[in-house]
Amino acid sequence: MTTEENIKDIVKGRYDACAERGGGEGVVCCSGETPASPSFGAEHGLYSQEELSLVPETGFTLSRGCGNPTGFADLQSGEIVVDFGCGAGIDVVLAAHKVGAGGKVVGVDFAPHMIERAKQTAAEAGLTETTEFVVTDLGRVELRDGVADVVISNCVINLCPDKEAVYHEAFRILKPGGRIAISDIVYDGKIDPEARERFQSTWAGCVGGAIEEDRYFQIVQDAGFTAVEVIARHPLQPKELEEMACCPGPEFTPIPAKKDIASVEGKVISIKFRASKGASIPTKLGAICGMSVDLGQCAPGTASRSSQNSGSPRTENRTATWTSNPRSWWPSSPRWPLTVTPA
Repeated sequence: MTTEENIKDIVKGRYDACAERGGGEGVVCCSGETPASPSFGAEHGLYSQEELSLVPETGFTLSRGCGNPTGFADLQSGEIVVDFGCGAGIDVVLAAHKVGAGGKVVGVDFAPHMIERAKQTAAEAGLTETTEFVVTDLGRVELRDGVADVVISNCVINLCPDKEAVYHEAFRILKPGGRIAISDIVYDGKIDPEARERFQSTWAGCVGGAIEEDRYFQIVQDAGFTAVEVIARHPLQPKELEEMACCPGPEFTPIPAKKDIASVEGKVISIKFRASKGASIPTKLGAICGMSVDLGQCAPGTASRSSQNSGSPRTENRTATWTSNPRSWWPSSPRWPLTVTPA
């Protein structure tokens, strides 16, 4: 039976080998200059010639993505960006140009050779002062809470067996009001269970770990993200699908059977979306009651305050209760001062 740790080792080994060899001889998945079809590049807004001119050859050659999250993340000067699954650093370089000298971009990846390539890419681009890189599991990112303004990711989370952990980590490291900009692969509805089992048995490219779109976005929302906005959906065409199914290349990933690929044609979707981490409970409470409240991020608890009605000696008692889900706490009557008791 393929366990979560087995899957991680398989994926890490494939991408590490790809980085060590400097790429493969065959497909480039959906990286920028040579998208699998003109429609993919046009609809998904992959890298323009102007953007590619900013990226050293190493970064582009090893790029394995299905979108360009820096193109719709609305990055601002001075922001701190974390790239989940940075690979050889193409999106790190583009993000660093957008956030400028006052910003910072942190690339994280669990493949050590990919991180080495990303460092090389950043150095060749002259961006060592505004970039850094960390070898780490996306389910246990070694960064402190609330460090980032933006988390981006390009066709990586589908490879992760524990997507819930990845999105919880993204939520944790974001500042209140921060956001994510994600390109990834999902299924448009159910697929043949036997084909899925065979995909998963080898964790085949970007289809082995893909899940249904509805389930995917439920995971995003359950992690605490709100204001989910789908920027684009692109059903992979047959040629694109064949390439993505053996990413990072046929030298590293077994090619699935043609009948299995045919069974999911039209059902494998490349998506681009944004979502936000709402203001923290303390921030919201402070905003509505004009006081400083420090509960810790998303701490469960209740808030209450007795207040005199104008012109009446009668005292009103009102209480708001929230759980660890930051979307559930908002009181029904927010225009009153509060005192706070953690649960």
